[in-house]
Amino acid sequence: MATVKDPVCGMDIDPEGAAATSDYEGATYYFCAIGCKERFDAEPAKFLGAAGGAAASEPRKWWQFWRQ
Repeated sequence: MATVKDPVCGMDIDPEGAAATSDYEGATYYFCAIGCKERFDAEPAKFLGAAGGAAASEPRKWWQFWRQ
């Protein structure tokens, strides 16, 4: 099964087992945890732009978003 990257933390996840999804500008994004989805929904451009998001920094672990 192909995996996708959570745009917030950079974790590889199976889309079928994603904890949450969000649609933004015609694309569906998959998240490992509700906390990642909530952060994305608040500032999607931050996580998709070249200057922000998991691609620009050290990927965070799932437990860092568990109760945010």
